[in-house]
Amino acid sequence: MKGKLLGLVLVGLLLVMAGCGGGHDERPVIETTIPSDVAVDADILNSRGVLTVTPASTVNGVFAGVDPNPTKDDVYRAFLHFPLATVPLNARIRSADLSIVIKSLTVLPPATTVPIRIELVSFTPPVEATDFNQLLPLQSVSIFPPISSADVNREVVVDVTPLMVEAQIRGLRFFQVRIFQENDLTTPVPGLVEIDEETKVNAPLLTVVYD
Repeated sequence: MKGKLLGLVLVGLLLVMAGCGGGHDERPVIETTIPSDVAVDADILNSRGVLTVTPASTVNGVFAGVDPNPTKDDVYRAFLHFPLATVPLNARIRSADLSIVIKSLTVLPPATTVPIRIELVSFTPPVEATDFNQLLPLQSVSIFPPISSADVNREVVVDVTPLMVEAQIRGLRFFQVRIFQENDLTTPVPGLVEIDEETKVNAPLLTVVYD
């Protein structure tokens, strides 16, 4: 009797397990690629406290970093804007990559690389001068390895999954990032990176995989 009862219990457990794995919550995995909006993208120059916004559309790119020319003391922060219309608010983010093409790199020896940080921010377009340092960073990642001369005219792909997950949690309808050199206001090793936006081929891209 005990054996028969045990058998019935095992059968019941198998049926329950089969039901749990029946795929009722399975959703298709979707990949979407979103170009940045060049009409919104911009950089902000901080030249000894004077803040100047330059739209990407006027110069075909944005700058991030510190001009190594010691007579200038210029600090740049770049802003990229990606509409999230193709990512449902109930989507579960699996991964997100930000792809940028490095147009130029300026460093002074012995420096060979520029450490770059990317912050998730939220602003109402257009980019304002006060966005340079008054926007609250919501999440951040660093580009690794740092940008070097080997990256010039090449695509650099950065894993920004933590930023996209945070944007989704907050229900943001735009993925907006601020890009700058680590410790840009105090760094003793300045370097300047130019991100290409000259053509659609080189435009910054956000690739999101979700279900």
